[in-house]
Amino acid sequence: MKKLWETLKTMTFKEAVDYIWEYYKLHIIGIIAGLFIIISILINVFTEDEVAYNAMVVSAIPYEEVGAFSDQMNEEHFEDFRFAVDNITHDGGKLAEQSIEQAQKFTVRIATGEVDLIITDETLARELIDQEGLKPIEQIIDVELLEQEGVELLDFGTGTVYGMRTNNLDVFQDREMFQDRILIIPSTSEKDELSKQVIETLIKS
Repeated sequence: MKKLWETLKTMTFKEAVDYIWEYYKLHIIGIIAGLFIIISILINVFTEDEVAYNAMVVSAIPYEEVGAFSDQMNEEHFEDFRFAVDNITHDGGKLAEQSIEQAQKFTVRIATGEVDLIITDETLARELIDQEGLKPIEQIIDVELLEQEGVELLDFGTGTVYGMRTNNLDVFQDREMFQDRILIIPSTSEKDELSKQVIETLIKS
């Protein structure tokens, strides 16, 4: 190192740079590559993607009330994942009777698997049943447990439970606007374990 320094002192800055690059470029490239790998590993370790469970309220419930419900769920019940709640204004009736923008938003998010739980009314739930767009509740959680907790289960005339009324769910007792709604799970959701945890929280919170 001392010999290198003595050599560099006799050169101009440009000559010194060219000299170092000529004789030490493999070392320099190796150091840069090593630093890049280390930084990439550290970024992956300390910036893990946050797990989100996506609920969607499809009703005439105001955005402020939906936001308050979302805040309550995250602050009081969930730490391992974020309970994200989106809101689509729905004044009742079939989806085709709503605004084009709202209908498109709903359809796209369901089709891409970005919705794990829907809170809505019976008309929309039946429409999704007809389109084979819902997942049976028994695939998520033991329906006998729900019956023991006094949850009103809905099969919509199919013989298979696809929905639950919100009325007897503890978390909605103080939220009047969420009364007489229905919880359903879209068939495109891939978060069955989180859905089970969410349902258990809703009935026992």
